[in-house]
Amino acid sequence: MRLQTKVARERPIPTVTDSLDRMVDAAQKVVADEVNLLGVEVSSGISTAFQSTVLLLLGTVLLAVGWVLVLMAAFEALAPRVGGLAAFGLLAVSNLGPGIVLLVVGRRHLRDIANG
Repeated sequence: MRLQTKVARERPIPTVTDSLDRMVDAAQKVVADEVNLLGVEVSSGISTAFQSTVLLLLGTVLLAVGWVLVLMAAFEALAPRVGGLAAFGLLAVSNLGPGIVLLVVGRRHLRDIANG
């Protein structure tokens, strides 16, 4: 029976320069991987933000159309009772008043946020 012995190959001991080169290469690879990952995360975030924006815009358009239909129905109900011009004025004031108040309050909140 023959005995087989494994010849242990000795790896050469790396020099300090070789070790530093390997370390720099590894660090560059880590940085490149992190940059690629950041790009994927940003792309995903932009995609999600775009989808949310489209949904918000569509919802706003549908809400505006619905509100116009409600105002048209209210005008049709009020016009025979108070007259066309009075119904129009009443509906305009009932929409413009709260709208202006909401805009002023919103602007004030934005100014407070901007000032810290």
